[in-house]
Amino acid sequence: MKFINRNKWTITRTFLAAFLIVITLTFVINCVLIFSSVIETSKISLDNPEDFTIEFSKYISYKNNIPYVEEEGKEELIKKAAWIQILDEDFKEKYSFHKPKIAPKRYNPITLMHGYKYDIGYYSIFIGESKNNHKTYSYIVGFPLENIAKHTLVFSPFMVKKIISGGILFLLCINILIAIIVAYLFFATKMGKPLERIIQGIKELSEGNYEKYYKEEGIYREVFVSLNKLNKILNENKLQRKELDKMRDNWITSISHDVKTPLSSIKGYSEIMKKPDYSFSPSEVKEYSSIIWKKASYIQALIEELNLTYKLKNKLFLVNKSKTNMVNMLQNIIIEILNHPMYSKRNLNFHYQKEIVMGFVDEVLLKRALTNLIFNAIIHNDEKVKVDILIYEKDNSIYILIKDTGKGISKEDLPYIFERYYRGTNTSSSNEGSGLGMAIAKQIIDIHRGEIYIESKLDVGTDITIILNK
Repeated sequence: MKFINRNKWTITRTFLAAFLIVITLTFVINCVLIFSSVIETSKISLDNPEDFTIEFSKYISYKNNIPYVEEEGKEELIKKAAWIQILDEDFKEKYSFHKPKIAPKRYNPITLMHGYKYDIGYYSIFIGESKNNHKTYSYIVGFPLENIAKHTLVFSPFMVKKIISGGILFLLCINILIAIIVAYLFFATKMGKPLERIIQGIKELSEGNYEKYYKEEGIYREVFVSLNKLNKILNENKLQRKELDKMRDNWITSISHDVKTPLSSIKGYSEIMKKPDYSFSPSEVKEYSSIIWKKASYIQALIEELNLTYKLKNKLFLVNKSKTNMVNMLQNIIIEILNHPMYSKRNLNFHYQKEIVMGFVDEVLLKRALTNLIFNAIIHNDEKVKVDILIYEKDNSIYILIKDTGKGISKEDLPYIFERYYRGTNTSSSNEGSGLGMAIAKQIIDIHRGEIYIESKLDVGTDITIILNK
């Protein structure tokens, strides 16, 4: 629990720090941009009414000491929807153009200053001057309020400083407080809690707990999907390991029994034969020695199979591939099996389309694999079973099929048929075999980069398909 809480606050602090930095930077940047925009707006000279008013004096001319506005100046005023009023030194109107009715014909310093500071009617006014014959004329240019507006700002520097140091600081503190609340509510609940579940899930995986399911939702949905898949795979592997361990224990027990039984026979007959007070006839010596040889040969074959499967598993076996006629190889295997006294009456049928089917294989190893598969169909079924062996070419591959009409294999045993420690429940104790034959066959097919598939139904039979590259 302490780990979860510590992780929760670590995540919250990390995102909170990032969030506060973003808030602060945004606030500073916004202040700079607003201040800059105000300054830049005031610096625009192209449409600045003050500049326009000051420069407008070039459009004022005099005739008989009476001022007037040239046509070009009138056009500029019309473009800006502005008006003009020219006053003499006594602030009395001498000329006007488009002047509104609300504008007076005579001003005094106070009314002129008031109009400049604020506005006249719905117009903002700006003042300029023009000189003629040592006389100074004032002129007023008015702009519509919807186009140009002026506002007088009256402030105390002391109060501004106080606002900046107090009000803005207070506002920043409020923003930080809001940021903390938002960060906690969003990051801690929306991001922190799912991360806690993910970390907790990884911790449980490290402890070997693969059975927990996580709800697949939120911004980490894909992570939870992957976590559930990993849980499922690891749990399946765990169950499979348990099953393999159980099968290995049973296999070791069975192998021990298989070795102990012939050893007991060898030991027993040897003890009889070494007794000095008993004379054996030639037929008895031949019988006992034949039994000893047979049992010793069985133990030797068992050891060889153990050694072979170890070498195949660890890739210690030197593979010697060459061009081989697969039809001839299968024919020789079937002939050797039928020439064995125990299997001479078995029903083996060989089917092929062409007499020559060339494959690039290790003939010794592949012969061992195919012999194991065919023998497996024979020794685990009764004498009446029919075994068909087929070979043909398709899509640049060689297909070998071994089909029997025997007892079949149960669905429970089928997934483990090629495991090294497997002995099917359909094999009786009287059947010889180490339980390595099918595993060795699968390992040899794998070395040839081939594929092997098995299909079986109880009381129907078993079909084995081998696919090899040419």
